[in-house]
Amino acid sequence: MKNREKAALYKVILFFAVWISISLFLFYYLSKSGIFENIFILALFILSFSIAGGYFIAEFALKPMFDTSKALDRLLKDTLHELNIPINTIKANVSMLKRKERDPKNLKRLQRIEEASKKLYLLYQDVDYLIKKEIDSSYKETFDAKVVIEESLEHFLDVAKDIEFKKDLSSCHIFADKRGFTKVIDNLLSNAVKYNKKGGFVKVVLQNCKLIVEDSGIGMDEEEIFRIFDRYYQSDSKKEGYGIGLSIIKSYCDENFISLHIDSKKGVGTKIVLELSKLKV
Repeated sequence: MKNREKAALYKVILFFAVWISISLFLFYYLSKSGIFENIFILALFILSFSIAGGYFIAEFALKPMFDTSKALDRLLKDTLHELNIPINTIKANVSMLKRKERDPKNLKRLQRIEEASKKLYLLYQDVDYLIKKEIDSSYKETFDAKVVIEESLEHFLDVAKDIEFKKDLSSCHIFADKRGFTKVIDNLLSNAVKYNKKGGFVKVVLQNCKLIVEDSGIGMDEEEIFRIFDRYYQSDSKKEGYGIGLSIIKSYCDENFISLHIDSKKGVGTKIVLELSKLKV
């Protein structure tokens, strides 16, 4: 514990001790002096005195916590803003270098840098979403889930060249936090690609407001399925990532009453089903 925190704690303890002493003294004095002959009035006075004291003690004790929380909020927002600038700078410069570079080896190196920057940007978006979700209330609106899924698929079609994408999508208008839903789709597809096999497939179906994301990846056993939505858990420790996205999926589904079902078999693949009917408009 830092010296500043210790000093604040000692002040709270001292203030509380003094307040209790004053309360006991007043109780003793008033009961003996006969000022309050009615015990009910005396009890009411002591209760009011205690509530007022409790309020001031709580305000005195919690103010440093509120100040620290506000400072952390500002720090996180500023840090995220500063992170966004170098990430975009890397992406822009890599794109420019790729247009001019002709050497195959150097092009491969640039490709790896570009892929790493995209993964970093996805992680940045996850953290940004979680922080803003904790600080601000989510904004809900009506939108077509099909459009969000198609936009997310377009991104992964460019990134995962060795994966076959299949889709069967119909419109499904829902009322929800669009940004949160976009993060759910991005993370579902990201994991379907990340844990897939070379030459594998990812199938996305949206029919009657039921979303199915199926892949031919490494799959999971029962223990992994049970733990998969724990924050920072990874099904395969050799893969990159922090597992934040999986907890975003679970949290979003719980908050929006979306039924979530996972069917997976080790070495065969995984199927995740989201029932969106309760959000349908």
